[in-house]
Amino acid sequence: MTVGRDCHGISDGNFYNVTAKSPVIIGSFCSIAPGVLFLCQGDHRTDTVSTFPFQSRTFKTKTNLEYLTSKGPIVVGNDVWIGSRAIILSGVKIGHGAVIAAGSIVTKDVEPYALVGGNPAKLIKRRFPDETVAALLEIQWWNWPIERIKKERAAFDLPAEEFARRFS
Repeated sequence: MTVGRDCHGISDGNFYNVTAKSPVIIGSFCSIAPGVLFLCQGDHRTDTVSTFPFQSRTFKTKTNLEYLTSKGPIVVGNDVWIGSRAIILSGVKIGHGAVIAAGSIVTKDVEPYALVGGNPAKLIKRRFPDETVAALLEIQWWNWPIERIKKERAAFDLPAEEFARRFS
């Protein structure tokens, strides 16, 4: 598991079976609400006669993690807010600036600056117009040194469109 700088709300309880095959990579300045769960290597096989983990539970020929599968890493961009009790499945990439509504189950990639929600999570709206998103992705303020972020503190209260114009 890799977590960027100044994230908050993250604890060991947020992760189920983080492994080298199914890591979680979280960018900087992310907000993780209580009860968020990253389901890493937790998929049961569906191509065998039973979904029950006989090999690990009954026959003891494999460990539980050998039996369970993953669709790959979970990658969370920078400045992402994930609402309470959301579940993020393996193999999902969440773009910079995205918002995941509380209680959502994220089964597919989320575009930058999208707000998604539901089960399965679907696009509710884009946070900003495409040109603002493009500018924010180019500015990459999350890579600024903390000294610059502090120096520009008033800019972080500006509407996104003004922020983008100011720093483009």
